[in-house]
Amino acid sequence: MKICVSAIENSLDAQVDPRFGRCPYFVIVDSETLQFEAIPNVASGAMSGAGIQAAQTMA
Repeated sequence: MKICVSAIENSLDAQVDPRFGRCPYFVIVDSETLQFEAIPNVASGAMSGAGIQAAQTMA
């Protein structure tokens, strides 16, 4: 299963960022292999609608 976590940095041991729409990165982790991919959140600097844009990026 793949899990997406809003993160402060682009590493597997980064702290979770509680602001989904404004987090700098999304870390996607495969729970079976522990391989991960860090994706920059391009919506983090949006004037409005950052949460919606972030959700669309992760969809």
